[in-house]
Amino acid sequence: MFHVVYLTGAPAAGKSTTAKLLAARVSPVEVFEYGERLRAYLAGRNGTGLAQADLRRESARRITPADVEAVDAILLEFAAEARERSHVIIDSHPVTKEDFGFRITPFALDQFAKLRPTQVWVLYASPEATMQRIALDGQGRPTITEAEAALHTQLQASVAATYGMRVGTAIHLFDTSRASPDEIADMLAAKLSRSS
Repeated sequence: MFHVVYLTGAPAAGKSTTAKLLAARVSPVEVFEYGERLRAYLAGRNGTGLAQADLRRESARRITPADVEAVDAILLEFAAEARERSHVIIDSHPVTKEDFGFRITPFALDQFAKLRPTQVWVLYASPEATMQRIALDGQGRPTITEAEAALHTQLQASVAATYGMRVGTAIHLFDTSRASPDEIADMLAAKLSRSS
């Protein structure tokens, strides 16, 4: 049995790094990196190149709910096909930090149910670790306060919990500030293998 894992967490929690490391450890596996798919969709729609850092910096000004719905449809089609041949890791975070505060652009719950994830994983880090990671390698992420880092993580975990409750699967939260990226990836790869 192949798994569809919804992997989420606030920025700098280690989602993209973990997804890449998992892809090197688990076979077969396919990763749907939502931010990159959204960037490509917007670039195709606008006919212009768009960097991932630009999206992170200006998401509310660049991304509409209709854009998210369109990429959600692409994701549903991808997951339905890919789950027949491999594990699927969906790297996504519907909570974004904006100039005005935060924005949540989630899957509609009925749409999320169609995704049929077998596992929901939330990566998180302490506010201090999150702030340090953003300061060292921001990649377009806005500078945040300790309170904002904590709230972002709480909001993202809340969305993930809602998703998991909708589809009736357990939600696992992993603290990435307690272990190295390789150790986290090893643990999650073992988790996938045990539950196959």
